Amino acid sequence: MSPPLKGLQLSNYRNFINKKEVFKFEHTLFKGKNAVGKTNILEAISFLCPGTGFRKDGIQNCIFQKQEKLKSSITFDFENEDLENHLTIELSNKDERWSKQYFLNDKKIQQQKLLDIFQLFWFTEMDKVYFIKDTQYQRNTINRIICYFEPKLFSLLNQYTKLRREKKRILQSSQDNSWLISIDKQLFDIGKSIIEIKIEFLKEFQNFLSHDSKKFFDFEIIPSFGLLEKENFLEKFQRGLSDESQWPNDYKLQSDHDPKKSIFEITNNQKNISQLSSAQSKMLILSLLLSCAKFLNRNRITIFLIDEIFDNFDMVNINKVIEYCAENKFQTFFSTTDNFTLKGNIDNLEIKELL
Repeated sequence: MSPPLKGLQLSNYRNFINKKEVFKFEHTLFKGKNAVGKTNILEAISFLCPGTGFRKDGIQNCIFQKQEKLKSSITFDFENEDLENHLTIELSNKDERWSKQYFLNDKKIQQQKLLDIFQLFWFTEMDKVYFIKDTQYQRNTINRIICYFEPKLFSLLNQYTKLRREKKRILQSSQDNSWLISIDKQLFDIGKSIIEIKIEFLKEFQNFLSHDSKKFFDFEIIPSFGLLEKENFLEKFQRGLSDESQWPNDYKLQSDHDPKKSIFEITNNQKNISQLSSAQSKMLILSLLLSCAKFLNRNRITIFLIDEIFDNFDMVNINKVIEYCAENKFQTFFSTTDNFTLKGNIDNLEIKELL
């Protein structure tokens, strides 16, 4: 079966001046020594998700040759709704400002448009570490996933973040309460919409899980206060917005009841992720990602990326991952530095060696 993402071309990206790859199989494994560019290719694919790729690195670090124009590009060929398409992401510096521009079939689009076509999930060893230790990373990951459920959430989160910054700026520079009242009303309305989308996602996702007999690894969901008691949470959120304006001396914004931070935790046998072994925590995170991908696999191209797969799994679990992805029609990309014989063990897999 021909995969939806058929190829990519990198120009002046990371360690590649010009690199072209064609994908003929559902599963692709990039194999090679350290520093040959395996992770760079996976990172380039991860730009199909709005944002800064799975490394969360600055655009300036993606440019290989520091030529005068400071420009790099990633071009994808893919099939969607039985039509051949190409998408180019240009990374550039203009007037000392770094930016990304997106061109679908040569027509400029907003990055939010990607949410209508692709959904990307990735897992690396660093993802495991951050997911366990960094609550903000957990929030960002889950918020990103819920954006696939309701793409409108992407713009709501961006608006919310901009308004929070604007409020802090006003508190530092002005005594104009009318501006603060207006911003607080906007924040409350947007925050309410964010919470309602998250509650609807959680309701439908939990219903899906209750009927899914093929979970990759068992897990339970523990919703936050905001997703359990909406009205009570919104009342406290509104009060917090008002309280922020009463103490302008330190200009510190309250965050005890923040819609952007309201998510859920995952556990296994009532143990939270920090109480599990390294292997169990990997399986728990991956199971959440795989279940979300299966739940959200609605007329989109679903792509899974696992960097250094042999660092995370043995052969049994590698086969299990790929079988799960194949069964649910996900296209997968892996990387490894290990020297091994895998061809023949897994169907529809191409091994590409980078030198």
